[in-house]
Amino acid sequence: MDYEVSRKVWESLVPVQFTLQSGGPLGDPLPYYTMLPRFTYLALALPKALTSFNRREDGVTIHLDKVWLELNGVPAKMYVPIGVIYDQAKIEAESILEISVKTTPPPANFQMVDQETMKAMFMQNIKQADYLKTEAAVTQAMMKDELPQLWRSVVNNNFDEFWAMNRKLMETDKEFKYVPIRVYPGDDKPFKQSQIKTKKPDGSYITVGEAVGELLQPSSYSTPSSSESSTPTSTSECTILKERRLISHGIVIPYHTPLIFAAKNLSYPDNFVHIVIASN
Repeated sequence: MDYEVSRKVWESLVPVQFTLQSGGPLGDPLPYYTMLPRFTYLALALPKALTSFNRREDGVTIHLDKVWLELNGVPAKMYVPIGVIYDQAKIEAESILEISVKTTPPPANFQMVDQETMKAMFMQNIKQADYLKTEAAVTQAMMKDELPQLWRSVVNNNFDEFWAMNRKLMETDKEFKYVPIRVYPGDDKPFKQSQIKTKKPDGSYITVGEAVGELLQPSSYSTPSSSESSTPTSTSECTILKERRLISHGIVIPYHTPLIFAAKNLSYPDNFVHIVIASN
């Protein structure tokens, strides 16, 4: 694990604008602007935006359970890290991510996620990632109050507190069995996930490009509980990823980057490597 790389990734911020579209008698309030850590979630940021909107003079209170979020004309995914949403939006570097807060009835494909639900989803991702890496050996050995520290440090934006505990999940005695990785193909398609090993049969390290190429094959799936596993080949990388960029934390990841390096240094706090596919 490279401590400096991990800290720089943690400290990366993106500009976000929340705009309320309520049709109130006095019009809508001014947008709420903020800089958000890439690792955080809309589920954590939305309450602060609503607090700002509720300061307006008409006395109307906007409640969390009465709104839904839209991004580029489609419902926003509140449970996906902000950094992934930003990279998927295909906006220019340092441009503002514009989120519309709407009070009309939500579409069927919007999922409202409050902080407690987000906490449960985050903890489940941590456990799933550890199952892939160590067959849950680390999380099962942790004290009851240790895992919640990971979520608390995300909420409080406390890097040192987070890594004091996350180090146990990353610096294991044995090599990772599989790397927790999710690939976002674009066009609002669901992420791809499979069981990708860290090494090939000949002992050489699998690269990020090879892993992503394998996940983008038509036979790839996003069911994390499947018992099958994949050993990517350089052929799948070349044919599937032609003229594509691999983006994580706003950074273009070279195809030849060892997947294990990405797992230990570029994982989001949920312990998954999240990679967005972008066209050149």
